[in-house]
Amino acid sequence: MYSKKQDEAFLKEFGLRIRQLRTDKGWTLEETELHGWPSWRHLQKIEAGKNITILTLRKIATLYKVNFSELLDDLQD
Repeated sequence: MYSKKQDEAFLKEFGLRIRQLRTDKGWTLEETELHGWPSWRHLQKIEAGKNITILTLRKIATLYKVNFSELLDDLQD
């Protein structure tokens, strides 16, 4: 059975993974717009643990040139 607390922890962990992908490239949030992301403020919210759609997940994979499945690998259940 899932709890809201578990969901929040999952989203926070996912956000940290997305932030790490960005910082590994040496990009600031603002620089993501130069690489095709429409709004750095939206990405900031994702990195902070905002819930996203599966289409946004796909766009993130495209932005960072990683496989879709890599974004979710090894995240806690």
